[in-house]
Amino acid sequence: MAAAGGGTRFVVAPKNLRGYRGLSLDAFGALLQGGPDTVPQVLVRLLADHGKPVDRVAHDLWRKSLHTQYAADPFVAFREAHRRAFDEWFTRFGIRGDVDACIDEAFDEYRHVQAYPEVHAVLQEFERDVPMAIVSNMDTMVLLDALHNNGLSFTFIVTSEEEQRYKPSRSIFQRAIRYLGLPPENLLHVGDSYIEDVVGSTSVGMGSVLLRRPGASGDPPPKSTPIVSDLREVREFVRRSWG
Repeated sequence: MAAAGGGTRFVVAPKNLRGYRGLSLDAFGALLQGGPDTVPQVLVRLLADHGKPVDRVAHDLWRKSLHTQYAADPFVAFREAHRRAFDEWFTRFGIRGDVDACIDEAFDEYRHVQAYPEVHAVLQEFERDVPMAIVSNMDTMVLLDALHNNGLSFTFIVTSEEEQRYKPSRSIFQRAIRYLGLPPENLLHVGDSYIEDVVGSTSVGMGSVLLRRPGASGDPPPKSTPIVSDLREVREFVRRSWG
């Protein structure tokens, strides 16, 4: 979707580009704290009521439950993916509750997450130099609310809900390429998942960096994978590509 002024702005690429001249970014984990890869607080509370602490293992289990739905064929909508994940956890841990109310509370949590401290300043710098797009496995309206609540706006936003595919599907990145109007080799994607962000974007010829913030979990990527710890390092990575 194009999110500025109600129209679609396509970038016309000049010839003989050098380095990364356009940027696509994951939202949660890259720009915004929290999000669906973290056990929702409503589930933390329900587990605590049953004497079950939420540790790193629990977070990994939640992520696996949700991402299993992302990989389902045919496509499972974001809300339905949460319904199935909540149902699985209620059964696993013997929890009783209103699943729809839990999903509503989780989505409201996603809407009110905070941006990481450096995000606003770095994005303002990027806006002067490169077109940007968001590429996110997320419900479109929830994502727009989360960005708006943090004073963030983007001309181009691509969501799994819009594309009817989740990352690392090629088509979701191909849509970003069309929106940004640049050759894929001149586009850099930034995200916090090796499989969804790095593998997905490089499968269509884009460059990629893995944004692994301090304390974040995730499977170790191959040694050849460029890794940064915040958006400031992404800025320097892009600038170095210009030569």
